[in-house]
Amino acid sequence: MRIKMIKKVNGFILVLSFFFITSAQAEILLSMGVSHPGGSWYAAGGTITDIITNSVEGVTATAQTTGGAISNIKLLGTKDIDLCITINVIARSASKGKRPFKDAYTNIRSLLPNMEAGVLQIFTLAGSDINYVSELKGRKVMVGPQGHGSLIRLRQILGVMGFGFKDLTAVYLPFQQAMTTLGDRKVEAAVLYMSFPAPIATQFATTHGMKLLRFKEQYRKAVLNKFPFYLERVIPEGTYKGQNKAVPTLGTGNGIYISSDVSDETAYKVTKAIFEKLDRVRASHPSMRNISLKTATQGALVEFHPGVIKYYKEKGVWTGQ
Repeated sequence: MRIKMIKKVNGFILVLSFFFITSAQAEILLSMGVSHPGGSWYAAGGTITDIITNSVEGVTATAQTTGGAISNIKLLGTKDIDLCITINVIARSASKGKRPFKDAYTNIRSLLPNMEAGVLQIFTLAGSDINYVSELKGRKVMVGPQGHGSLIRLRQILGVMGFGFKDLTAVYLPFQQAMTTLGDRKVEAAVLYMSFPAPIATQFATTHGMKLLRFKEQYRKAVLNKFPFYLERVIPEGTYKGQNKAVPTLGTGNGIYISSDVSDETAYKVTKAIFEKLDRVRASHPSMRNISLKTATQGALVEFHPGVIKYYKEKGVWTGQ
């Protein structure tokens, strides 16, 4: 009798152990590459991973601080993360193995390509003699973090104006150090390639006089003609303290990408969770305020994940094949 009871207890323990083991194995962990603190991707990524964790049963998502666009897509392509935010044209280059990538990352899939736009904003101090982007030649400029995707964009834009990084003293620092470096007069201009208003620039303007460099219109049009993926953008008057004129500039579309290794079911649920809590995503940063389900698939340069397509079809916004 005692032996039978022990066997029953042991059997029950084995069943419980199996239940807890399989439950632990069923938990899906998703990591999302965002950016350095202080930018729109960092703010939005933190909100999105929180939404996923709290809305999708059996899934825990975390935001991972990274070097930005290129770092994110490399991490996604090498399967070190499952989701990321990056520049759309960089995602396309990575998926095809084009510069600056040596290998094609075939697991990259679109989730929300029309999320927001990164915008070129170049600041200098109010008393500076620099007024136009084309006047940066020969100057000391904080261009951004080493390896960041915006450096490729900046090289393209300056190249249309007839000069490059070799014609200026380029300083590579994280974006959150850009304005401090400018305020200390260690550089003559600081580049922020991110959505506006940039919190670090807004804060800087409360204690320093600053101005945004402007484009000569022939150069801005030349960039748009040579590189059709650029977007026309205008930084409205009053975006920053002391900015009394609207400033036309250039931008590139940014989106959310997901690995093809994520199951169709999980990709569907993640997409659904984001759009069901879209008000929270929009509130995470001013640049996210225009995200819409109706325009979500616009600007895609990489094929969509099947699970994402299922959600868009269900909502009647899928226009692909």
